[in-house]
Amino acid sequence: MANRPDDHTANDPFLPAQPRLDRSTAAARLEQARADLSRTARATAASQGSAEPAVTPPVAFDSAAVAARIDLMRGRFAKAREDAVSALLFLSDAQQDCDALAEAAAANRWALLASGITLLSQSLRRAMPAESRHLDLIGLLIDALYALRRAETRPDMGRAGEDLLRGLRLAVGRELSTTDA
Repeated sequence: MANRPDDHTANDPFLPAQPRLDRSTAAARLEQARADLSRTARATAASQGSAEPAVTPPVAFDSAAVAARIDLMRGRFAKAREDAVSALLFLSDAQQDCDALAEAAAANRWALLASGITLLSQSLRRAMPAESRHLDLIGLLIDALYALRRAETRPDMGRAGEDLLRGLRLAVGRELSTTDA
């Protein structure tokens, strides 16, 4: 779409350059977007009280799609670090990413990744956007999702994933303990 002559965003110097996606990443993102739309449609149908509930069997998510979702979250987080308002918006919007990642972890039966996502989700709710140490912790938790996903896909890394989770829990307890009311 960037090559269309009527696309004014392609040459806008104030917009950040969009990285080119390879075919597998684009396909993974498309599949994740379809899953998000499907989940939203099911939630809408359930809230409207439809007579027949939409029951779909759990579909295993591609590991690359999960990594792409984490990449998107990481990219948005990097932009959110610019000011407190952007950070506040990210902290609330990232809950949707956590929900989608938790669904993927549950479908793939990835217990370590699910625990990391739960920890990130809880931390997003407790973090204060003006506190740089809280944002540093959120960044650390997002980065740790990569390692936890890898620990799930490699059987020899289970112990390392458990150790990582233990350390993350300690860090969250130390850094976010003062925000509990």
